[in-house]
Amino acid sequence: MHIGVTGSSGFVGTHLTKALKQLPDVQVSLLQRNSAGSFPGIDELTSFVRDLDLIYHLAGVNRGTDEEIVQGNIEATFKLVEAVKAVGPASARIVFTSASQVYKPVAQAGKVIRESQRTDPATLYGVAKKAAEDLIRISGIDHVILRLANIYGPACRPNYNSVIATFCHRVARGEPIQIDGDGRQGRDFLFIDDAVRALVLAGTKRGKSVSGVYNVGTGRTTSLRQVIRNLKAAGVEVNATFASDADTGKHSFGLDASRFAKRFGWKPKTAPAAGIKNTLRWFQERTDS
Repeated sequence: MHIGVTGSSGFVGTHLTKALKQLPDVQVSLLQRNSAGSFPGIDELTSFVRDLDLIYHLAGVNRGTDEEIVQGNIEATFKLVEAVKAVGPASARIVFTSASQVYKPVAQAGKVIRESQRTDPATLYGVAKKAAEDLIRISGIDHVILRLANIYGPACRPNYNSVIATFCHRVARGEPIQIDGDGRQGRDFLFIDDAVRALVLAGTKRGKSVSGVYNVGTGRTTSLRQVIRNLKAAGVEVNATFASDADTGKHSFGLDASRFAKRFGWKPKTAPAAGIKNTLRWFQERTDS
């Protein structure tokens, strides 16, 4: 099987590429950004997808200007889809990493949402991800769209990918943590190893019956206060302050992944305590070196 990965140099892409290269009878090709740092043009994409059986489309922009978010998610996905339609094998599959931000913000904290939940994103990033989903959905290309929870783990980028990475980065350096709100807000945190297993299964299980949109998460929320407790349990001192009057953003919610679990035989294996401890250790090792 010949597999291509866009966004291969990112947090998820790095872990996924490593896992794919360990599979038997697999050739992995990586799509790099061009010299200007933007998504490649149609000519390069056409060359990239020509012989690919499976394409993991991980490339995207979740922080940046409005133009960068639109170009990095909607325009990039359009170009990729057009290239696959033009020269890709008829049996090619796209696995696309979407996000929980495509859903309408919920009024009930701690709610677990299913794929039937209304998609009414409140941010441009969410709008862009939903538009990219739709471009893939109407393309006629076999696809699996994964709406992922908040992924964290070793090599996660602080102040960008995950609040857990930010906390671990600061604690490992003996720096204080500033939390907006009272810390009771939470997210559905998914450890990187569990996310990668889901991605591999989504790509390698064949059959039209698996095509569609799926949530991938733990189905529960972990508060920021619990994250702090897990850090302390890992043996570090945590100096945390709370800004109780600050805006904490959307309500906490979890992703019901039962549909994906049933179709692909997957479930998350890493509890927050273990995942946070592993992530903290990774940051500590790089602080001590």
